[in-house]
Amino acid sequence: MATTREQLAQLQKQVRHLQAESAEVRRVLRQRGLLPENGTRGTPRSKRGVSERKRGIEILRRAGALAELTPEEKQLAAEWRALPEARKRQVIEKLQMTKFNPPFSETVIQDRE
Repeated sequence: MATTREQLAQLQKQVRHLQAESAEVRRVLRQRGLLPENGTRGTPRSKRGVSERKRGIEILRRAGALAELTPEEKQLAAEWRALPEARKRQVIEKLQMTKFNPPFSETVIQDRE
C-alpha cells in the first residue's frame, strides 16, 4: 500500500510538471502566432479552408523567412521560364560543374560574419 501511495505521489508530481511545461509551450506558440489566442484546439476559424501550403507560406512570411519578389526578380523568373528546356539543362549543368575558390559555403559563412 505504501508503494502505491508513493507511486501515486510521484505520478501526481510528474503530471504537474508536464502541465507546467505544456503551458509554457502553448505560451511560446501563441507569442509566435502559431496557436490561436482563444485556447481552442485545431485550426483557428480564420484559417479554415486555407491549404497547408498557404498556411506554411504565411508562417514563413511572418517569421521573416520569405518576402515578396521584386519586379526585377519577377522579370528574371519570367525570362528563365521562357527559355527552352535544352538551354535550361545547359545552364544547370554548367552551374553544377563550376568550382568556387574558396568554396561557396565558406563565402556564405564569411558574409554572415
